[in-house]
Amino acid sequence: MASSEPNQLLDVKGKVALVTGGATGIGLAMADALLSEGLKKAYISGNIDKDGEEAVREITKKHGEGRCTYKHLDVTSMEQFEDVFNEIISIEGGIDILLNNAGIVNEKKWELQTDVNINGVMRGCHLALKYMANRNACVVNTSSIACFDPAPYLPGYSASKFAITGLSRAFGDPILSKESNIRFMVVAPGATKTGIGNITPSSYHFNEEWGRLNLERFISAQDQGPEAVAKGTVYIIKYGTSGSVWVVEHNQLLRVTYPKRESYQTKIIDL
Repeated sequence: MASSEPNQLLDVKGKVALVTGGATGIGLAMADALLSEGLKKAYISGNIDKDGEEAVREITKKHGEGRCTYKHLDVTSMEQFEDVFNEIISIEGGIDILLNNAGIVNEKKWELQTDVNINGVMRGCHLALKYMANRNACVVNTSSIACFDPAPYLPGYSASKFAITGLSRAFGDPILSKESNIRFMVVAPGATKTGIGNITPSSYHFNEEWGRLNLERFISAQDQGPEAVAKGTVYIIKYGTSGSVWVVEHNQLLRVTYPKRESYQTKIIDL
C-alpha cells in the first residue's frame, strides 16, 4: 500500500497505551494489535468486569503475563477517568497512547449516548492534555462513517460521531499540537462485525421498527472484522499527522482529505 505518511512519528515498541472500551470488539482488537507491534503494556477499560477479565485472559494466552491489565471505567465519570490515568501513571511513569474507543448505540437513552460518545471522548482529550503533554504522545478517537453519511435510523449516534470528528480536528490543530506535543487523530470504521445485534438490540432504538431496519441495514453491510480497524489504527498511531481523519472500510485504510470551505459554497445573493 502506498503511504502518504512515510515518516514514522511514533514507534509503539516499549510504550504504554490505555484503550477505553477495550474489553471487547474493536477496542480489544486494538490492544491486541498494539501488543503484537511490541507495545510494553496495554491497559483496557470497560464497565462490565467479566468481559474485562476474560479479555485479559485472552491477551495473556497470546502475549504472555503482565502485558495487559483491565481497569473498570465508566467514561461518563471524570473522577473515574482521572483516577485510572493516575493509577497507570503511578505504575508506568506515563501514558503514551490513548485510544478513546468507548461508545454506545442507544437512541432511547440519547442523553446517556451523548455523554458516553461525545463527553467521554472530550474527557479523555482533556486528561491527555493534562497528563500526556510533552511525551510525543498520541490520541486516536473512534468515530464512524456515520460522521460523513448520517445513519437514517440513528440521528443521535450520527450527531455524536460528527462531534467526535470535529473536536478531534480542533484538538489536533497544529497550533494546539505544537503546544502539547500530542497528536490527536480520528479513526472512522465502516460496518464492522462486532456482534452489534446482541450489544444494541432493536429496543435500544427510537422505536422497534427503526431498530429492526437499522440492524438489518447495518448487519448486511458488514464486510470486515475488528482486526482491520485495529491494523489501521496502528498505522495511524505510527504515521498519522495531528488532526488527520482516517476511514477503515472494506478492509482498506483511507485518509480523508477535506475540501476548502470556499470550494463548496455557492453565492445566492448580496445582503
